[in-house]
Amino acid sequence: MSDHTLVIGAGLSGLAAADKLQAAGKKVVVLESTERPGGRVVHLSHKGDMVEAGAQGFHSGSHGYAQTLGLIDRFGLTRDLVPQVNQQACYLNRQGEPVYPLGNMGLAKLLGVRGTADFAWFVAKYLVAMKKFSLYETHLDIPAYDNISTAEEFAWAGKAFTDYVLRPAAHAMVGTDLEHTNLYHFLNLMKLISTTKVATLRKGNSSLAEAIAASLDVRYETEVKKLLCEKGRVTGVQLADGSTLKADHVIVACPVGAAAKIMPDEFVAQREFLMAFPNIPMTLVYFFLDRPLDTKAFIYMGHAYRNMTFNMAINHTVKTPHLVPSGKGIISAWPSYPDAAALVNMSDAEVMTKALNEMDDFFPGIASMLDEVKVQRHHWGLGRLSPGQHAKILAFKKHAEQLQGVSFASNDYDGVHMESAVQSGLRAAERVLRG
Repeated sequence: MSDHTLVIGAGLSGLAAADKLQAAGKKVVVLESTERPGGRVVHLSHKGDMVEAGAQGFHSGSHGYAQTLGLIDRFGLTRDLVPQVNQQACYLNRQGEPVYPLGNMGLAKLLGVRGTADFAWFVAKYLVAMKKFSLYETHLDIPAYDNISTAEEFAWAGKAFTDYVLRPAAHAMVGTDLEHTNLYHFLNLMKLISTTKVATLRKGNSSLAEAIAASLDVRYETEVKKLLCEKGRVTGVQLADGSTLKADHVIVACPVGAAAKIMPDEFVAQREFLMAFPNIPMTLVYFFLDRPLDTKAFIYMGHAYRNMTFNMAINHTVKTPHLVPSGKGIISAWPSYPDAAALVNMSDAEVMTKALNEMDDFFPGIASMLDEVKVQRHHWGLGRLSPGQHAKILAFKKHAEQLQGVSFASNDYDGVHMESAVQSGLRAAERVLRG
């Protein structure tokens, strides 16, 4: 048997695991099915401008990305962190008119008396008095948070607070409507955005993955077909070309959807769990405009006015101006679950047309401003933590600890954050080091 570890996936979880093992003097090889590192951390470029087309930023502060920022520092990228300009939001009001609330007073005016009271109660009960749990690891069973949807929990809320706060927050941070995520995950995201600031790397967030990968043995366009198993122990992998690689330990650090496909026949329970894991396939549309836009808003929300698939837009020229030297507008259209699932079966042309039509309420006449349109598909997208999912993940993790020769790492098990991915990878590496 070989004396090295195989890591499946060169996303942040896999790279963090491999980096830790290599630093400890272990032999490690990373197998990546695509031609680049980073996984769901990816960017698009057009005529010298760049835009984040996956993970959007790194959080700092009391609940920030401690381990990820540590990696950024160790690879000499700390000075490349540029704060995002994410103060001003735009909402469509009930009449479909754009409103730009400034600060707490502006938000209070938008919400009205009932909405403001609801917001104050939400902060006091759900953020200040929130039960303690890690934002970056699924480690604690809290049935009161896990077994109820966000919609059920906030049935008491008035329409203003629901349409201007709850629904946009779920769309932007969780990627779903209120009915399809549990309270646990929603509060996780709300705590994060209320206690941290966000930055982007000067050359794109993927530059972190590229820096880490450059220091490792990463074998690109190397697809794993199945884990090899002998007498209940994982001993390596079979590749798509039919060849095999042996290893002392295999870290499965690909998205859950891909992990399900490579489980050995002996891992019946693990395969069933992974195959049944809810997800949010993300199809994002990026509009590169031929001119600047006269607006200071970085995000646009339409939930108070309409129900649309692409009910959120990001203005990247405002949010990350260091990536857009031309100053021309770059707008991305973001769907949320369950509508996002229907986009999977649509062609790029159909998705572009739909997104363009739904952006017109935010940016009237946008169709006449187009220079280029690109579609970025994240086929697995995000793990969706629906009611009851945290308990299922905890049970999976407990059983996985008993498996020999294999560990699992991905932010799908621990939330959508890049920090969750990194911490998950580090825990997998620590398990290898413990023997």
